[in-house]
Amino acid sequence: MESHLEKQNRDVLQKSFKEMISTLPKENCWGFPEDQYQYQGFWFTPRFLQGALSAQQQFQAQPTEIILCSSPRTGTT
Repeated sequence: MESHLEKQNRDVLQKSFKEMISTLPKENCWGFPEDQYQYQGFWFTPRFLQGALSAQQQFQAQPTEIILCSSPRTGTT
């Protein structure tokens, strides 16, 4: 269960992400139904950009961890 303090911190982070995203270059391109925002040389939908920003701010890698990721349906199964 999320504590009140954790929820408050999450809300503050989300607000700061939205404020930062609103300052980025944006385009409506590639047939997406929502705008794309350019961040660090890449184009993101707002949902994915908030996730990337959250990971950059909060993730603490450990020396023994391995991260493997791919886009959905890329034939990795």
